[in-house]
Amino acid sequence: MYNPDCAILGGDPFSDIFRGLYDPKCFWRLTDPDYCLAVMQGAYDGGCRAFDYSFPAVQEIFLRLQDRVDEEITGYGNPTYLQGVKLDGRPLQYCRDRVLKTIVEDFFEPRLARMIKDDLRHNACMVFGYDEAAEKLGDKEIKGLYLDEAAFTKRLRELDACKYVMIGGTDADWLFSLQRPDLIQEMAALVRANGKIPLLICHYASTVLPEAERIKLDVEGYFVPINKQWSWFSKEETVEAIKVCTKPVIAFMAFASGGLKQDLPGALAYLKNEAGVSGVLYGTSKPENARKTAELIIEMYKG
Repeated sequence: MYNPDCAILGGDPFSDIFRGLYDPKCFWRLTDPDYCLAVMQGAYDGGCRAFDYSFPAVQEIFLRLQDRVDEEITGYGNPTYLQGVKLDGRPLQYCRDRVLKTIVEDFFEPRLARMIKDDLRHNACMVFGYDEAAEKLGDKEIKGLYLDEAAFTKRLRELDACKYVMIGGTDADWLFSLQRPDLIQEMAALVRANGKIPLLICHYASTVLPEAERIKLDVEGYFVPINKQWSWFSKEETVEAIKVCTKPVIAFMAFASGGLKQDLPGALAYLKNEAGVSGVLYGTSKPENARKTAELIIEMYKG
Protein backbone atom coordinates (compact mmCIF):
# COMPACT_ATOMS: atom_id res chain seq x y z
CA MET A 1 0.00 0.00 0.00
CA TYR A 2 1.25 3.47 -0.94
CA ASN A 3 2.18 5.59 2.08
CA PRO A 4 2.39 8.99 0.40
CA ASP A 5 5.07 11.56 1.13
CA CYS A 6 3.24 14.73 2.13
CA ALA A 7 5.91 17.02 0.63
CA ILE A 8 7.49 16.24 -2.75
CA LEU A 9 9.80 18.70 -4.49
CA GLY A 10 9.14 18.90 -8.22
CA GLY A 11 12.02 18.61 -10.67
CA ASP A 12 10.62 20.60 -13.61
CA PRO A 13 12.53 23.82 -12.72
CA PHE A 14 15.78 21.88 -13.13
CA SER A 15 15.02 20.42 -16.58
CA ASP A 16 15.84 21.98 -19.95
CA ILE A 17 12.33 21.43 -21.31
CA PHE A 18 10.26 22.88 -18.45
CA ARG A 19 12.63 25.39 -16.80
CA GLY A 20 11.18 28.32 -18.74
CA LEU A 21 7.79 27.88 -17.05
CA TYR A 22 9.25 29.07 -13.75
CA ASP A 23 10.82 32.33 -12.51
CA PRO A 24 12.60 33.96 -15.50
CA LYS A 25 14.88 35.80 -13.05
CA CYS A 26 16.31 32.42 -12.02
CA PHE A 27 16.39 30.86 -15.48
CA TRP A 28 20.16 30.94 -15.93
CA ARG A 29 20.85 29.90 -12.34
CA LEU A 30 18.68 26.86 -12.93
CA THR A 31 20.99 25.75 -15.75
CA ASP A 32 23.69 25.23 -13.08
CA PRO A 33 23.44 21.74 -11.48
CA ASP A 34 25.10 23.06 -8.32
CA TYR A 35 22.38 25.68 -7.92
CA CYS A 36 19.68 23.06 -8.53
CA LEU A 37 21.30 20.91 -5.87
CA ALA A 38 21.10 23.87 -3.48
CA VAL A 39 17.34 24.11 -4.12
CA MET A 40 16.96 20.38 -3.42
CA GLN A 41 19.09 20.79 -0.31
CA GLY A 42 16.81 23.61 0.82
CA ALA A 43 13.79 21.32 0.53
CA TYR A 44 15.66 18.59 2.39
CA ASP A 45 16.60 21.03 5.17
CA GLY A 46 12.90 21.84 5.50
CA GLY A 47 12.07 18.17 6.04
CA CYS A 48 11.26 17.08 2.46
CA ARG A 49 12.48 13.57 1.69
CA ALA A 50 10.85 13.01 -1.72
CA PHE A 51 11.87 14.39 -5.10
CA ASP A 52 10.27 14.21 -8.56
CA TYR A 53 12.25 14.19 -11.80
CA SER A 54 11.64 13.47 -15.49
CA PHE A 55 15.11 13.32 -17.02
CA PRO A 56 18.48 11.68 -16.32
CA ALA A 57 20.27 15.01 -15.77
CA VAL A 58 17.91 15.84 -12.89
CA GLN A 59 18.22 12.31 -11.52
CA GLU A 60 21.98 12.91 -11.32
CA ILE A 61 21.35 15.91 -9.06
CA PHE A 62 18.99 13.78 -6.95
CA LEU A 63 21.75 11.17 -6.61
CA ARG A 64 24.23 13.85 -5.56
CA LEU A 65 21.84 14.83 -2.77
CA GLN A 66 21.43 11.15 -1.87
CA ASP A 67 25.21 10.83 -1.51
CA ARG A 68 25.36 13.95 0.66
CA VAL A 69 22.71 13.04 3.25
CA ASP A 70 22.79 10.19 5.73
CA GLU A 71 19.25 8.88 5.28
CA GLU A 72 17.09 7.50 2.51
CA ILE A 73 15.38 9.93 0.17
CA THR A 74 12.72 8.87 -2.30
CA GLY A 75 12.68 9.40 -6.05
CA TYR A 76 9.49 9.84 -8.06
CA GLY A 77 10.27 9.22 -11.72
CA ASN A 78 8.02 11.04 -14.17
CA PRO A 79 8.51 9.79 -17.77
CA THR A 80 5.50 11.75 -18.98
CA TYR A 81 7.24 13.34 -22.00
CA LEU A 82 7.57 11.06 -25.07
CA GLN A 83 6.99 7.90 -23.06
CA GLY A 84 6.05 5.65 -25.96
CA VAL A 85 2.38 6.19 -26.87
CA LYS A 86 2.29 6.25 -30.66
CA LEU A 87 0.08 6.64 -33.71
CA ASP A 88 1.42 4.93 -36.84
CA GLY A 89 4.94 5.00 -35.41
CA ARG A 90 4.78 8.69 -34.50
CA PRO A 91 4.73 9.89 -30.85
CA LEU A 92 1.20 10.92 -29.94
CA GLN A 93 2.60 14.14 -28.43
CA TYR A 94 3.44 15.24 -31.98
CA CYS A 95 -0.21 14.84 -32.99
CA ARG A 96 -1.65 17.12 -30.31
CA ASP A 97 -3.69 19.33 -32.69
CA ARG A 98 -5.48 16.30 -34.11
CA VAL A 99 -5.94 14.66 -30.71
CA LEU A 100 -7.36 17.74 -29.00
CA LYS A 101 -9.70 18.56 -31.86
CA THR A 102 -11.01 14.99 -31.80
CA ILE A 103 -11.53 14.98 -28.05
CA VAL A 104 -13.27 18.35 -28.01
CA GLU A 105 -15.56 17.70 -30.98
CA ASP A 106 -16.29 13.97 -30.65
CA PHE A 107 -15.80 12.87 -27.04
CA PHE A 108 -16.36 15.68 -24.55
CA GLU A 109 -19.83 16.65 -23.42
CA PRO A 110 -20.98 20.03 -24.82
CA ARG A 111 -20.27 21.88 -21.57
CA LEU A 112 -16.59 20.89 -21.59
CA ALA A 113 -16.25 21.39 -25.34
CA ARG A 114 -17.51 24.97 -25.01
CA MET A 115 -15.19 25.62 -22.07
CA ILE A 116 -12.17 24.58 -24.12
CA LYS A 117 -13.19 26.33 -27.34
CA ASP A 118 -14.23 29.60 -25.71
CA ASP A 119 -11.69 29.86 -22.87
CA LEU A 120 -9.04 27.23 -22.23
CA ARG A 121 -7.79 26.96 -25.82
CA HIS A 122 -6.72 30.60 -25.53
CA ASN A 123 -6.02 31.11 -21.82
CA ALA A 124 -4.44 27.73 -21.01
CA CYS A 125 -2.88 27.06 -24.40
CA MET A 126 0.04 25.03 -23.02
CA VAL A 127 -2.47 22.30 -22.14
CA PHE A 128 -5.46 22.97 -24.39
CA GLY A 129 -4.20 24.96 -27.38
CA TYR A 130 -4.81 23.36 -30.78
CA ASP A 131 -5.32 24.26 -34.44
CA GLU A 132 -9.01 24.15 -35.33
CA ALA A 133 -8.05 23.42 -38.94
CA ALA A 134 -6.41 20.13 -37.95
CA GLU A 135 -7.83 16.86 -39.23
CA LYS A 136 -9.58 14.79 -36.60
CA LEU A 137 -8.45 11.27 -35.77
CA GLY A 138 -10.50 8.53 -37.40
CA ASP A 139 -11.95 5.56 -35.53
CA LYS A 140 -9.35 3.26 -37.09
CA GLU A 141 -6.54 5.53 -35.92
CA ILE A 142 -7.90 5.67 -32.37
CA LYS A 143 -8.17 1.89 -32.28
CA GLY A 144 -4.62 1.68 -33.68
CA LEU A 145 -2.98 3.70 -30.92
CA TYR A 146 -0.37 1.61 -29.14
CA LEU A 147 2.34 1.68 -26.49
CA ASP A 148 5.86 1.16 -27.81
CA GLU A 149 7.07 -1.05 -24.96
CA ALA A 150 10.73 -0.64 -25.89
CA ALA A 151 10.46 3.17 -25.82
CA PHE A 152 8.59 3.13 -22.51
CA THR A 153 11.05 0.69 -20.94
CA LYS A 154 13.94 2.88 -22.11
CA ARG A 155 12.38 5.86 -20.32
CA LEU A 156 11.96 3.78 -17.17
CA ARG A 157 15.59 2.73 -17.24
CA GLU A 158 16.69 6.35 -17.63
CA LEU A 159 14.98 7.02 -14.28
CA ASP A 160 16.01 3.82 -12.52
CA ALA A 161 16.97 5.47 -9.21
CA CYS A 162 13.31 6.14 -8.43
CA LYS A 163 11.00 4.09 -6.24
CA TYR A 164 7.75 5.37 -7.76
CA VAL A 165 6.86 6.05 -11.40
CA MET A 166 4.21 8.64 -12.26
CA ILE A 167 2.66 7.39 -15.49
CA GLY A 168 0.33 9.12 -17.91
CA GLY A 169 0.48 12.89 -17.80
CA THR A 170 -0.91 14.35 -21.01
CA ASP A 171 -1.08 10.86 -22.48
CA ALA A 172 -3.43 9.88 -19.64
CA ASP A 173 -5.66 12.89 -20.31
CA TRP A 174 -5.89 12.03 -23.98
CA LEU A 175 -6.16 8.25 -23.72
CA PHE A 176 -8.87 8.32 -21.06
CA SER A 177 -10.74 10.90 -23.15
CA LEU A 178 -10.39 8.77 -26.31
CA GLN A 179 -11.59 5.70 -24.36
CA ARG A 180 -8.20 3.97 -24.62
CA PRO A 181 -7.15 3.68 -20.95
CA ASP A 182 -5.93 0.16 -21.73
CA LEU A 183 -2.62 1.74 -22.78
CA ILE A 184 -2.25 3.31 -19.34
CA GLN A 185 -2.95 -0.12 -17.86
CA GLU A 186 -0.09 -1.45 -20.01
CA MET A 187 2.21 1.23 -18.60
CA ALA A 188 1.30 0.27 -15.04
CA ALA A 189 2.04 -3.39 -15.75
CA LEU A 190 5.43 -2.55 -17.26
CA VAL A 191 6.31 -0.36 -14.28
CA ARG A 192 5.59 -3.24 -11.92
CA ALA A 193 7.52 -5.66 -14.16
CA ASN A 194 10.51 -3.34 -13.80
CA GLY A 195 10.32 -3.43 -10.01
CA LYS A 196 8.80 0.02 -9.48
CA ILE A 197 5.49 1.24 -8.06
CA PRO A 198 3.08 2.95 -10.51
CA LEU A 199 1.15 6.13 -9.76
CA LEU A 200 -1.10 8.05 -12.17
CA ILE A 201 -0.54 11.72 -12.98
CA CYS A 202 -3.06 13.65 -15.08
CA HIS A 203 -4.40 17.16 -15.73
CA TYR A 204 -8.06 16.50 -16.55
CA ALA A 205 -8.73 15.69 -12.92
CA SER A 206 -12.53 15.87 -12.84
CA THR A 207 -12.92 13.48 -15.79
CA VAL A 208 -9.93 11.14 -15.45
CA LEU A 209 -10.10 10.34 -11.73
CA PRO A 210 -13.61 8.83 -11.80
CA GLU A 211 -12.70 6.70 -14.82
CA ALA A 212 -9.45 5.50 -13.26
CA GLU A 213 -11.41 4.41 -10.21
CA ARG A 214 -14.14 2.81 -12.31
CA ILE A 215 -11.75 0.60 -14.25
CA LYS A 216 -9.69 -0.12 -11.10
CA LEU A 217 -6.50 1.13 -12.72
CA ASP A 218 -3.57 -0.77 -11.20
CA VAL A 219 -1.80 2.19 -9.61
CA GLU A 220 -1.20 3.03 -5.96
CA GLY A 221 -2.23 6.68 -6.03
CA TYR A 222 -3.00 9.75 -8.11
CA PHE A 223 -1.44 13.16 -8.81
CA VAL A 224 -3.86 15.88 -9.96
CA PRO A 225 -3.79 19.69 -10.33
CA ILE A 226 -5.94 21.33 -7.69
CA ASN A 227 -5.75 24.31 -5.38
CA LYS A 228 -8.02 26.46 -3.26
CA GLN A 229 -9.30 28.39 -6.28
CA TRP A 230 -9.24 26.02 -9.22
CA SER A 231 -8.95 22.61 -10.90
CA TRP A 232 -9.62 21.33 -14.42
CA PHE A 233 -12.41 21.15 -15.39
CA SER A 234 -14.31 21.91 -12.22
CA LYS A 235 -12.86 22.31 -8.76
CA GLU A 236 -16.06 21.10 -7.15
CA GLU A 237 -16.22 17.99 -9.32
CA THR A 238 -12.54 17.26 -8.71
CA VAL A 239 -13.05 17.49 -4.94
CA GLU A 240 -16.01 15.13 -5.20
CA ALA A 241 -13.86 12.68 -7.16
CA ILE A 242 -11.00 12.92 -4.65
CA LYS A 243 -13.28 12.24 -1.71
CA VAL A 244 -14.52 8.95 -3.15
CA CYS A 245 -11.11 7.78 -4.35
CA THR A 246 -9.94 4.51 -2.85
CA LYS A 247 -6.28 5.58 -3.14
CA PRO A 248 -4.28 8.60 -1.95
CA VAL A 249 -4.33 11.77 -4.05
CA ILE A 250 -1.42 14.23 -4.22
CA ALA A 251 -1.99 17.82 -5.39
CA PHE A 252 0.22 19.68 -7.83
CA MET A 253 -0.14 23.30 -9.01
CA ALA A 254 -1.21 23.78 -5.41
CA PHE A 255 -0.23 27.47 -5.27
CA ALA A 256 -0.68 28.37 -8.94
CA SER A 257 -3.67 30.73 -8.75
CA GLY A 258 -4.08 34.36 -7.80
CA GLY A 259 -2.66 35.29 -4.43
CA LEU A 260 -2.31 31.79 -3.00
CA LYS A 261 1.44 32.23 -2.53
CA GLN A 262 0.67 35.05 -0.08
CA ASP A 263 -1.26 32.63 2.13
CA LEU A 264 0.40 29.24 1.88
CA PRO A 265 -1.02 28.01 5.22
CA GLY A 266 -4.55 28.80 4.03
CA ALA A 267 -3.94 27.12 0.68
CA LEU A 268 -2.57 24.03 2.40
CA ALA A 269 -5.38 23.90 4.95
CA TYR A 270 -7.91 23.85 2.11
CA LEU A 271 -6.12 21.01 0.33
CA LYS A 272 -5.80 18.88 3.44
CA ASN A 273 -9.04 19.58 5.26
CA GLU A 274 -11.55 20.37 2.51
CA ALA A 275 -10.22 18.69 -0.64
CA GLY A 276 -8.83 15.71 1.23
CA VAL A 277 -5.50 15.41 -0.57
CA SER A 278 -2.70 13.44 1.09
CA GLY A 279 0.21 15.66 0.11
CA VAL A 280 1.62 18.29 -2.22
CA LEU A 281 4.06 18.17 -5.13
CA TYR A 282 5.51 21.68 -5.34
CA GLY A 283 8.06 23.43 -7.53
CA THR A 284 10.28 26.40 -6.76
CA SER A 285 13.39 28.08 -8.09
CA LYS A 286 14.92 29.28 -4.81
CA PRO A 287 16.55 27.30 -1.95
CA GLU A 288 14.90 29.36 0.78
CA ASN A 289 11.44 28.96 -0.74
CA ALA A 290 12.06 25.22 -1.04
CA ARG A 291 12.89 25.01 2.66
CA LYS A 292 10.05 27.18 3.94
CA THR A 293 7.42 25.49 1.79
CA ALA A 294 8.54 22.04 2.90
CA GLU A 295 8.32 23.14 6.53
CA LEU A 296 4.80 24.49 6.04
CA ILE A 297 3.57 21.35 4.29
CA ILE A 298 5.04 19.02 6.89
CA GLU A 299 3.66 21.12 9.74
CA MET A 300 0.19 20.99 8.13
CA TYR A 301 0.29 17.22 7.66
CA LYS A 302 2.02 16.12 10.84
CA GLY A 303 -0.02 13.89 13.10
